[in-house]
Amino acid sequence: TFDKLNTWYYLDAPKTVQPVLDIIRRQGTFEEVLGGLDEGNALFEARRCLSCGNCFECDNCYGVCPDNAVIKLGPGRRFRFNYDYCKGCGICVAECPCGAIRTEPETI
Repeated sequence: TFDKLNTWYYLDAPKTVQPVLDIIRRQGTFEEVLGGLDEGNALFEARRCLSCGNCFECDNCYGVCPDNAVIKLGPGRRFRFNYDYCKGCGICVAECPCGAIRTEPETI
């Protein structure tokens, strides 16, 4: 969810303006009220996606882990955590821009 994102990594971007059918035409037609996006604008809007909860392999966790507990598995395979080395400091959680990492207290 949005509250788990690290928004510092994202730039503010204005919403793409879409053409809107004027009120007179709306009353006398079945045309779409809100116009669509051309290919360029659709790609721009898609790039605004924040990837909530989905790792996009930015390597932040890999780079900030002081214990080398994050293991890079290769392109498209994401990461694995070696819990024998992880001390649970939470830096990887704080630095993950999309909220894909979470920590849970250990049960004894």
